[in-house]
Amino acid sequence: MVRIAFLGLNLYLCGVMKVLPYIILAIVAIVVIVCIALPAIKMHKMLDCRTQGEVYNPAEFGVESSVVRLQSADGIALTAYEVAVDNPKGVVLCLGGIHSATVTNWYGHSRLFADNGFASLLLDLRSHGASDGWGIYAATREWQDVDAAVEYIKSQPRYSGVPVVAMGLSMGAATAVVATGRNSRIDALIALSAYSSWEFNFDRNVELVASKAVARILSPFVALVTRFRFGKMANISPINEITKLGSRPALLVQSVGDRTVPYANFEELTEAAPQAQKWVLEGDNHCIIDDFVHPQSDNDYCEKIVTFLNTLSNDKQ
Repeated sequence: MVRIAFLGLNLYLCGVMKVLPYIILAIVAIVVIVCIALPAIKMHKMLDCRTQGEVYNPAEFGVESSVVRLQSADGIALTAYEVAVDNPKGVVLCLGGIHSATVTNWYGHSRLFADNGFASLLLDLRSHGASDGWGIYAATREWQDVDAAVEYIKSQPRYSGVPVVAMGLSMGAATAVVATGRNSRIDALIALSAYSSWEFNFDRNVELVASKAVARILSPFVALVTRFRFGKMANISPINEITKLGSRPALLVQSVGDRTVPYANFEELTEAAPQAQKWVLEGDNHCIIDDFVHPQSDNDYCEKIVTFLNTLSNDKQ
């Protein structure tokens, strides 16, 4: 009986050893599929969409605006809102966040700029607000929209010789960084809560909701999915483009406890551009101020932004 049992055990183990490689291969395949699926599903939810909402009334902010129609180099029809002033000291090009329903929520900023002698052009990036397009590209293509807006500004005689400032929030800030790096006709940059790259910020968010260990495991798959989504544009990122600022002034602003774009992004960007001005705030405020639609409610914010802008206009004189 013992001999029969031993023989049976040997046969069983032999069978297990034969199928074990297939079992291991199946487990590895499942793990890889899950690791690819998790970032792919999340990015699908975040990026495969367009955002659109009710346009704000400029009169409610004490400004007048005119609609400007533009087209990007890759054929996307874009809409912008121009708030002009007499004898402008400069033009601020404003860009909203990743899911901003309309860039007209910047009209409060337009009023702030106008009160201090600056015109503004509020640009709905592709797939946002009144602009055409489907799908969000996390600043890897949106910089072309900014190029179209800069081309328009430079074509207007009233803006001859005055500085052009790219200013954005969140993905708009990331787009402003990329556009400024790639377009020498942008004279200065204001970036509010910009991420250093899509992959880096995705990884840091995984750390927040899971752990550093999970983030390390998923990181190569996040990079893989990102490159699959964005193709040859995947390497176009704020961290790569901010190094091209040269001597152009930049103001980078971040709150330490930001859970949407964690502070590590700011550290990466400021390390890559040590010449940039930095303004760090305590707490978790991705929009930097409590009431972004009405920036005049925060005196410190207004003073910081206007002081930076006035420095530019003085340099141009």
